[in-house]
Amino acid sequence: MDDVVGRLQQVVELLAVSQLDCVNEWDHQTMLRAFEWAQYCEQVHARSHANPALRSALESRLHDTNQRLRETLPSYSPVMLSELAQCQHKLLVNLLRNPSSPSSIIHVFPIDRITGEQRGLDMDQTPVITGKSALKMLCCSSDWTSYSGLQVETEVRGKLLKRHLKTILTQRGNENSARILLDSILHDSAGKTENLYDVMAAALLASDDDTNNLSRDVILGWLQSHDGCLSKLCRSLSPRLCCVLSRESVTFQRAYCDVLRRWANSLDYDVMQSAWVPTCSITSEKTVTFNVLFDRFRALLNSGSPVKEETETKLAELKVESGDFDVKGISVWTDLILQLKV
Repeated sequence: MDDVVGRLQQVVELLAVSQLDCVNEWDHQTMLRAFEWAQYCEQVHARSHANPALRSALESRLHDTNQRLRETLPSYSPVMLSELAQCQHKLLVNLLRNPSSPSSIIHVFPIDRITGEQRGLDMDQTPVITGKSALKMLCCSSDWTSYSGLQVETEVRGKLLKRHLKTILTQRGNENSARILLDSILHDSAGKTENLYDVMAAALLASDDDTNNLSRDVILGWLQSHDGCLSKLCRSLSPRLCCVLSRESVTFQRAYCDVLRRWANSLDYDVMQSAWVPTCSITSEKTVTFNVLFDRFRALLNSGSPVKEETETKLAELKVESGDFDVKGISVWTDLILQLKV
């Protein structure tokens, strides 16, 4: 038992090291070995459920190790025993958040390899090949844009994000782990969320064999559960790109229309200006104007079926809900519809 407990201590120390600058010295084999140790830790954690003595010893050693690492590393966050059930995921998140991580993390893409082993399948080389090809492409042309208008680098990052989310979600009950990953990405954006929302959009647009669209639903659910995130994403993306997303996902289309509805409700009619202006008390929506709403609804109406027809139906419903007026200056929806018909 002492050997097992000692190895767990080494894995916890490994998790701490994965957040330091020294990881830039890790080569291909070191990266693979790190994930093998993390996988071993998960197996030990699983065994501890049926072995109270082992679990008690693990908890005691983990407490001592956390205390020692806190004294050594001021920024260290203690590891809970329950977190070791997904030690590989925690290690990968640490490395992805560490700017000093070597490029081998992309070359190896260990999470796909490990998942394949757990299922008794041969290693799928596709993620490795895709990662290497993407790196070569980015080195040659980092300023290319795709058909959607996103930077190619952003599109690749979005595909990698969606692939990783899909890998996490292959195991039941891992939705919370997926949300934790998205939380960490938001935290690391340090307030500079423009690129973050572009990557989120690229992940939503990324095509794969995920017939259930579970990863897309998790991203949308996460955006909607974080106050203002979906609104900020829609505002940071062009009307055209929001239309592309609306064509790809009915769920996004409905969420987008709800965002537009909230934007419209933040406008008041100014009699002196004979125009709809932002409500001063709603600072979060102060940059939204009537012209912004007009441009976005016009783009939706020009998107073709079925988005066009569904948008027309939604506008008619909102007009009725606001009183079904036919004269200007009373309902923002009436004025929008009249302007869109010009």
